[in-house]
Amino acid sequence: MKRNEQIKMGVNYLLAQFQNGLCLEFHQLRHGPSIAWTTACIGSTLAEFQAVPKETLEAILSLQWDCGGWSYNQNSVPDADSTLRVLQFLMKVGFSDHTIVNKAEAFALSHQQADGGIATYRPEAVAMMGYPEGGWTASHPCVTALAVHVIRDEQARAKANHYLVNRLEKGDARAYWWQTPWYVRYEACRMNGEVVGSDPVEIGLALLLKARLGLVDRDLAARLANLQLSDGSFPASHQFRIPRPNQLLDEITEKTEKVEDQKRIFATAAAVVAIARQEALLD
Repeated sequence: MKRNEQIKMGVNYLLAQFQNGLCLEFHQLRHGPSIAWTTACIGSTLAEFQAVPKETLEAILSLQWDCGGWSYNQNSVPDADSTLRVLQFLMKVGFSDHTIVNKAEAFALSHQQADGGIATYRPEAVAMMGYPEGGWTASHPCVTALAVHVIRDEQARAKANHYLVNRLEKGDARAYWWQTPWYVRYEACRMNGEVVGSDPVEIGLALLLKARLGLVDRDLAARLANLQLSDGSFPASHQFRIPRPNQLLDEITEKTEKVEDQKRIFATAAAVVAIARQEALLD
């Protein structure tokens, strides 16, 4: 099968997961499914193919809280990670209402720590959820790496980048919410030769980083393409984890809760974008 046909099948699979402009994943979690974060992530993917459902922008804007942020779902409280994801989506679709964007960025930056890193939650937010302060309110490399590409405040961006570069120069590419080091490496645009496993999200992130650096990897792209299922999706990823609220990054172990995208949404999104960007380098 030709790669453009595989990409089209993957995009059609993702479009089929939307309902009323929203795309939900992680229904198996005790807090319910992710709404804004998932919709923004997959919406950003579809934006690359000019295929965002017409209802999505309005639907995701309707989920914004008065504070300017977005939350995992409406049963949760707003957080920086979800808000940054939505900001990324808004950038990709050319949304330019500065009142909304400025308020969202201000909310996200209110999570910046003294070391320049960005935490997912503020202490008062986890207190509202009945959780202890600690892990979720500390700087998170993965959230910070996303912020560097999204926030416009130059001083805040420089501080976040300093935090990230300092970690990477020490050889530490660990993420908080992701098991794979390739997430931080991709967002930070820094290669370091980690092994690429068989998970479609990890392979996709490695290929995306290589594409960002102008590198073609035909063998790895073929390995990813060969994973595609008959419905256009890719096998579920196991790269997501949920540390306990008070669990710091250095305290994460193999026993930390791991979750898969049972609807195979993130695996498919990462794969189709990675294949498409690798193909673009060959044109």
